[in-house]
Amino acid sequence: MRQTSRVITFLALFALLPSAAQAASYTYVVSAGDTLSKIAREHQITVDDIMQQNQLSSDRLSIGQTLTLSGAGATYVSAAAVTPEESNRETDSIPLENEDRSIGQKARVVADVLRVRQAPSMEGDLLGKLYYGNQVELLEHGTEWSKIRYDQDVAYVASEYLSLKDQDSDDVTDPDDIKRLEDLEKLVAPLLGTTYVLGGTTPDGFDCSGFTSYVFDKLGVTLPRTSEEQFLGGVSVSLDEAKPGDLLFYDALNKGRVSHVAIYLGNDRIVHANGDDVRYGKMEYMHKLYPFYGVKRYLSFE
Repeated sequence: MRQTSRVITFLALFALLPSAAQAASYTYVVSAGDTLSKIAREHQITVDDIMQQNQLSSDRLSIGQTLTLSGAGATYVSAAAVTPEESNRETDSIPLENEDRSIGQKARVVADVLRVRQAPSMEGDLLGKLYYGNQVELLEHGTEWSKIRYDQDVAYVASEYLSLKDQDSDDVTDPDDIKRLEDLEKLVAPLLGTTYVLGGTTPDGFDCSGFTSYVFDKLGVTLPRTSEEQFLGGVSVSLDEAKPGDLLFYDALNKGRVSHVAIYLGNDRIVHANGDDVRYGKMEYMHKLYPFYGVKRYLSFE
C-alpha cells in the first residue's frame, strides 16, 4: 500500500511538470505587503520586466491588482546584473573597519531603483529614489546601511547597492575617449531626472530622441529629430567598436522598426530618456528587453 501511494504521488507530480515547464506567462494578484521588488525576487524576474509587461508608470501597487508575469522563473538574474529596488534587510548599519576612509568618497548606484530613506531602516520615511549610475557622496559606509548626502540633507540607502569602485572608464583607455566621456558626463549630469515627455526636446521634458538631439547640439552636432531618422544617418559601427558618444538603437515598441535611442558611455553604461525620466542604464539589460538595431556614430573620433 505504501509503495502504491508513492507511485501515485510520483505520477501526480510528473503530470504537473509539462504544464509548469510550458508556462510562459500567468496572472499574479497583488496581496498585502507586496512590492514590485518582492514579486520580482520571488518569481526570478526583474522590476523593469514587470513594469514593461504591465505598462506601469510607477512602482505603486494596489491590493487585488492583477499583474501578468511573462517568462516568470525562466532565468535567474543576479543582483549584480539586474538589482531589485532595495535591500530586504531591516537590521541597523554596522560600521566597517577603517570606515573613515570612505567619508566623502563618491559611490555609484548599481540598483535599477534605490530608495533613499530618512533613517537606516526599512521603516524609515522615504525621501526619494536614486537610479542606476547615479553618484552619491558617502558620509558613512556600513555593512547594511550607508549614510549619504541627498539634496543637501543626510539620508540612508542599502549599502549592497552601492559600488565604491569607479568603473566608468575601465574599458575607456584612450585619452580622447576619456575626455569625451567626461564632457558627456558634465552635459548629462544636470539633465538626469528630467521628466519623460513624448515629443519633448528641452530640459522641461525629453523623449528619447529629443534628449539625444539636445545633448549633441551642445556638442556642436545637429541630429535628425526622431530615433528612426537618427538611425538612418551617422556612420555604422560594430557594437564591439562602440565608443562613448555613439548612439545605440532599439525597437522598444516591438513594431519591427527603430523606436528608441540611447547614448553609449562605455563599460556597458548608457544614458537615455526612458520610462519616466532621463536616467543611466545598462546596455546588456536593454539588449535583453528589446531588439537591437545597431550603433551609429555622429561624433568625430579622429
